[in-house]
Order: sequence, then structure tokens, then C-alpha cells
Amino acid sequence: MTKLVVFDVDGTFLDSYGLFERVIREYSFENNLPEPFYEAIRQGYSDPHNHDFKWGVDKEEQARHLVNTFVRMDEWSMLGQADKTPMLFEGVVEAMTHLKDLGHTLAIVTSKGEAPLLHLLDHHKLNKHFSAYRTWDDITRRSEKEKPEPDMLLSVMRDLKFHPDETVMVGDTTMDVKMGRASNAHTIGVAWGMHPVQHLVDAGAHHIADTHFDRVVQTVNKIFK
Repeated sequence: MTKLVVFDVDGTFLDSYGLFERVIREYSFENNLPEPFYEAIRQGYSDPHNHDFKWGVDKEEQARHLVNTFVRMDEWSMLGQADKTPMLFEGVVEAMTHLKDLGHTLAIVTSKGEAPLLHLLDHHKLNKHFSAYRTWDDITRRSEKEKPEPDMLLSVMRDLKFHPDETVMVGDTTMDVKMGRASNAHTIGVAWGMHPVQHLVDAGAHHIADTHFDRVVQTVNKIFK
């Protein structure tokens, strides 16, 4: 019986953090900011108003700068230049294909904007795998709250006609895990993304995919056996 498998994007199936560090470094230099502590950004970027990135400005200012780096990252990713296009983690295409072959429905919930998401899905030839997506644009378009609120995941379930116990949320941050838990869905935290495994466990992840992307498929099979 088909189930719904929902993915975050950056840090989950898109290996984007190295490129993000380049953006932060360039942006900091251009704006006369101290070079930030990258590990602090890695762990706290999902909650910038309550996290100190050591940028030499107050938290409100650093949150504004962080949003600007996200915008630049998206602009880079749409240039069509190989050195500015985030790549897929190893095994992603095979895993997505396997999940589809098993009859599952795939969707995306991300904080990335719609235009860069669609561009990257097209670039990596992943468009055909996904039946629905929610992006930053849906916060205004659908009046949906962003992660970790459950709004976007719940609306994907409604559109595709799946119940929470038929749904699994896969992501690399506590935001993804908390959104999944708030939606009463199953949750899989991946160990190769932005947040350490212990943070994902503390946020309530039901399962951890710890070594390779094919572990996501194995875990989905375990959940829905």
C-alpha cells in the first residue's frame, strides 16, 4: 500500500552546506562583518533570533544578514554554474527511484523559495519524483506558518489524501523533526546534514538514518512493514 514520504531539501538530499559556507564568507567580507563561527551557524541557523553567530552585531541584525545569505545562496544556485550549484548526496537518485518503485508518493517541504527549488529539481532531473511541494512562498501564498509549525506538512497530507500514520517526514534539522512530530507523522532524521544526531534525537526523531541515503529507504520499509 502506498505511503507518503516527505523530504526536506538542503542538508537532506542536497549537499549544500559547503557552498553555503562560501556564501557566508563572501558576504561577511563585503559587509565588513567578522568571519562568523561556522559551527554556530550550522547548529543555530534554524533559530537565528535566539542564537549568536559571533558576527559582531546584535541578534536582530545577524538574523537579517543570515536571510541575505540565504537569498544569495538561491541566486547562486540558479546561475547554472557548476561551482555554484549544490550537488546531491550520493545515492539520492537511486533511493528516490526505489521508493517510487515501491509505490510510495514523494513530496517536499522546504524553507527554500519556489523558484530555486524548481530550478534545482530540474537541474538534477528529480522533478518526476515528487507529487507536491511546499516552499517559503507558501507562507504568504497559503498563509501557512514555517517550520517547525506543522502547517505545510499537514497541507501536503490533505492535498495528497494521506493520514499522519501513513506519512514520514525526512529531514536533517530539529525543525523538520519537530514539524513531523507536531503533525503526528513518523520522523526520520538524517545524520549527514546540518544538525548533530543528538539534537535530532532530543527533538524527538523516531528514527535516524545514520550512514548513507539508502538507509532512508531501509527505514521507510521498517516503518511501514
